[in-house]
Amino acid sequence: MLDDLVEVPHVVSVVVLSTDGLIIQKSTSMPQDLAEILAAGSSSMYSVAAGTGRRFGSGPVQQVVIEYVEHTLFLAAAGQNARLAVLCDQNVDMGMVAYEVSRLVSRIGDYLGTEARSALASEIHD
Repeated sequence: MLDDLVEVPHVVSVVVLSTDGLIIQKSTSMPQDLAEILAAGSSSMYSVAAGTGRRFGSGPVQQVVIEYVEHTLFLAAAGQNARLAVLCDQNVDMGMVAYEVSRLVSRIGDYLGTEARSALASEIHD
């Protein structure tokens, strides 16, 4: 399904990551080393947005959009403790990508979520 999102015009790469920045899944065409960088950075940026929102009583983050000179990065929640990062060329139709990201998250959000690391560790030791 991630590769389907890469088929949208000007979408370059897609990564599903855990809240602590580890890759859960990535689009096939994205090299592993770049996916790891994107996952770690996306986790940090999403965390900053969430912390700022909490400080101002804004509620949960729905999406983060970062526009660079050459790219646009979309970040969204994708299930429990999971995030979706979509890297696009600057010429992307942002409305189309936002719509496709929303559709993807609603279709597979339950499958993309991960338990928090501390919960997993306690289950392993039980």
